[in-house]
Formats: sequence, structure tokens, C-alpha cells
Amino acid sequence: MGILQGIRGSIARAFRGLRSRAASVLKSLRRSPSPLADRLLSDALRITEIPSPTEREEQRAAFVMKQLGTLGLNPISDDAGNIMVRLTCQRPDHSQPLLVFADLSSNRWHPLESLSRLDATHAYGAGLADALGSAALLSIAETMLSGQIATRKDIILLFTAGPLTDPSSDMFKRLADDPQFSPGTALGIRGISLGTIAPNPLGTYRIKVQIRTDTDTQGASPGSAVEVTVELARALSGVTWDAEKKTMCFIRRVEAGTGFGRLPTEGIVDIELESSDAAVLQMAMKAAIATAETKGKEAKAQTTVTIAGHVPVGDPAVGAALVKLLKEALKDQHLKVVEDNGADPASFFSSLGIPAVSIAIASGHEGLNQDQIEIASIDKGRRILVTMIERISAEGA
Repeated sequence: MGILQGIRGSIARAFRGLRSRAASVLKSLRRSPSPLADRLLSDALRITEIPSPTEREEQRAAFVMKQLGTLGLNPISDDAGNIMVRLTCQRPDHSQPLLVFADLSSNRWHPLESLSRLDATHAYGAGLADALGSAALLSIAETMLSGQIATRKDIILLFTAGPLTDPSSDMFKRLADDPQFSPGTALGIRGISLGTIAPNPLGTYRIKVQIRTDTDTQGASPGSAVEVTVELARALSGVTWDAEKKTMCFIRRVEAGTGFGRLPTEGIVDIELESSDAAVLQMAMKAAIATAETKGKEAKAQTTVTIAGHVPVGDPAVGAALVKLLKEALKDQHLKVVEDNGADPASFFSSLGIPAVSIAIASGHEGLNQDQIEIASIDKGRRILVTMIERISAEGA
């Protein structure tokens, strides 16, 4: 036991040493050093290592509050753990502020895989892509306070303590209704897919179905959870939700099984519905839940269905001017523009009549066990974000 504890202690000390040297390693590795981009990645690496998801994201929030305090800012936090700070420009035009928001949490944290590593061109770590958004907001605070952003709009930075798709959260609605903080424009920041935009964002419902087959009170032997989950996945994937085929159903996860010699009695099916029609999406959500419950009863299984996430259908007309600005900013950085009309959390605002669009900070790959981020792309993403802020102010978008 003592040997194992010694090994764990040695590993922990080694990783702490690597973390403390992250900034100097970044500086030596980059071909074209950019201090702001280096600090952005350094902050992302540190956020990635902090356990998540947790209630109110206290540890990650403490890091963000400390960084903002170091800059001389006084952020506020609500009961849910969301952090907000207002960056006041020197000569405001007294218009509504610009909101820049990102998710502070991650559902892909791992005690070892989230201890990131670097080489000459890439950074690696589980959940690293999720941390880039919050790190970008910290970078914007530093850039604005140093006078490197030319804007006449106040900027509100919002770090949400839960997933942006959380169906129980009314944070965005409360913000839009608040006369003091209601934004005139909103920018959502995500980690990867730099160059990808969603000019016609879809709405989505994410549904989790949990199945148990060992709850038969009649004394019958339990059935196989594998068979029930597979049958449910087949039933949902074969449904035509509307004649125009505006609505699609994706099976994101099917998980059941215990190994040879043991009967699997628990299973999970994750379902994602996407549509460009809000009414049809609502109908499809109710139909999918009813189908899951019916299949469970037919199999004499206990079925628990929950809505795990929701993003409303965006209004393309409301965000059209922003999409145009973003395309121009991407081309200025010589990046290829890729249109992918999936679900976009910025739709929470465009559905309320507030122009909004999402921006990625880096290029890379979000993997099952770890993410791979192209270090050189981070500075391009940061520059695009700064350009968008300046052009929104200049053009009154």
C-alpha cells in the first residue's frame, strides 16, 4: 500500500511541476510567440485540470474570480454559480451592451487524462476544448483593460456554471429581461471548429432514457437490458417525424451489458432530435418520450425518461448581419468558412429577437479520451473574437 501511495504522490508532484511550467513551455514551443494567446491557452490548461461537473462549479468559479480580481475587476455571482462582470469602455455610446458568454463546466473531466500535455504544435487533454471558451473570456477582459480593443460598447462577460443547453436554466431569459444587463448583441464562445458557422441554426432536444429490467414484481426472471435498449434505438431511428423531413433523430449513445455470464439489467439510450421547425420539434420530443415509455412497458421494464438538454430554433434573419461580419473576419484570417447548421446555444438570444452568433476559438479534435488542440490556431481565434467585438461596435450590429 505504501508503494502505491508513493507512486501516486510522485505522479502528482510531477504533474504539478508541469503545470507550473506551462507558460514557459508554451513560450518556448510556439513558432510565433503571442503573449495573449499563450495566456489564453495557459488558463485553459489550468481550468481543464479542475474537476467538473460539480454543483455550482465552485472550484472553477474560484479560479475565474481570482483571475478577474487580479485584473482589478469586481465580478458578481448568482445563486446558481453563474459569474458575470461588466467591462466599461471609456467613451460609451450608451447603447445596449455586448454580451460574450461561455460554459464554465465540462462533462468530460478525467483525473488523469485532464492533466494536459504539450508538444511543439498541439495541446492535449480530456475536456480541454470545453475550457477554451472561459479562457477566451478572461483573455477579452485582459485585452480590453489594456486598451487593445477599440469599442464604444460596454462588454458583459458571462461564465455559466452549467451546460448552456440545461433545460432547467432560465439564465438567458432573465438576462434578456433585465433592463440593466439586457444585451443588444450576444456572442457565444465555444472551443473548437474554428471557421465553422451556423447561419440557419437548428433547435434540439436531448433525451436520456434509462432502462431497468430487474424490477418485475411478479417473480419472473428479468429480461435483457441490451435487447430493450437496442429495440428502442431501432424504433426511434426508423421514425419519419415530418413530411418535409425537417426533423431528424440521432441515437447518440446505446449502453448496456455486464460481460459474459451475467445478465444485463440496466441500459441507457441517449437521443437527440434536431429540427428547423419549432412546432415540429416540440411534437417530436413528446412523441419520442411516449415511444420510449411504450417500449419499456412492452418489455416489462422500468423506464425513466428525462430531457437532458434543449436549444430553441434560432431565427436566421435576426442574426444575418452578425453572420456576415463573422464570415468577413474569418476570411481576413485566411480561414475557410464552413457552414454547419446544427444546434447553436446563441439561438437562445436570436429566438428572443437579440442578434447572436457563436464563435470557435481554435482548430482541433474533440476525442473520446482526450482533445487535441492546434496551438497556432488559438491566436487566430482570439483575433477573430476581438475583430468581431470592434466591428459590432463600429457598425452598430
